[in-house]
Amino acid sequence: MARDIVSKAQDLRLYYILPNNIYVKAVDGVNIEIPRGGFLGLVGESGSGKTTLAEGLLYLIDPPMIKISGKIFYIRKREGSSTEYETIDLETLPQHRLDQLRGVELSLIPQYAMDALNPTMKIGSFIKDVARYHGRDVDEILNRALERFKLLGLPSDILNRYPHELSGGMRQRTVVGISTLLNPKFLVADEPVSNLDVVQQHIVIDFLTELVEKKIVETLLMVTHDLHLILEKSRYLLLMYGGHIVETGSKEEVWSEPLHPYTKMFLESIPPVGSRIEEKRIRGIPGNPPDLRYPPPGCRFHPRCPFAMDICRRKEPPEIEVRPGRKVKCWLFVDRKV
Repeated sequence: MARDIVSKAQDLRLYYILPNNIYVKAVDGVNIEIPRGGFLGLVGESGSGKTTLAEGLLYLIDPPMIKISGKIFYIRKREGSSTEYETIDLETLPQHRLDQLRGVELSLIPQYAMDALNPTMKIGSFIKDVARYHGRDVDEILNRALERFKLLGLPSDILNRYPHELSGGMRQRTVVGISTLLNPKFLVADEPVSNLDVVQQHIVIDFLTELVEKKIVETLLMVTHDLHLILEKSRYLLLMYGGHIVETGSKEEVWSEPLHPYTKMFLESIPPVGSRIEEKRIRGIPGNPPDLRYPPPGCRFHPRCPFAMDICRRKEPPEIEVRPGRKVKCWLFVDRKV
């Protein structure tokens, strides 16, 4: 039902154009529904297409990225109603409506957050511009910024500083705070703690978790290659490999009963939290991720999969719903319910 979903994509193909008309098939035929509410995780190895999909869900599609096919929808409560929902095809919105929607209802913490600030503007001036653009009370937003910056461990005088006066970690936490100032309904956080030390990572994760728990942010989709970062907090996981979503399900289901061979091997490749290396034999995944300029035929994972069959090498597997809310893209589960 619409009220259970905040975003969805249908047959989404997002490619990058390289010289000589070579395409990088970063997102290649993805069909997903993002559940509404709580802390969700989009997980996969570097280069799997996570960032491209994250940006695509907010219709942040700029060259060299292009949309080859597909639909991207945002589902929200109909204005003036507490029970009815409307589905918005983001591609059909005029640019000014899309820009207004972003920040207020949709927001992104970009992967390279340290580079997202205007180097010629003080942090306070930058925030004032954001507030004015979206028709918000400037003083209210500035006060909210100070409150959130404090939670993120930032100094009280940060509004009067230029980005170059901040350390890399401070700039990154500043962007995290700014991305939440208008209390977006759907917040996509793309590797928001990369390049932060462990203490700062926990500060940011706890900050975002608190916004979700207090329903200031309705739905948070955290994009990461590090499952440990979100394992405790998340309720639902999407596993991505080679431009495809290969498995989805609740955290408990994915962790205790992984279905796709990639998911199983990915989980086996990371040590349990707090364990010593010698307490568990860590198994890496043999082989290399696919080159998305020239992906293999059939299943993208078949060159590394110990269970690969002949059909896996020839035909792309369908998406199998093994039970409500639990999907896997694998030939092993055709005509099978678990």
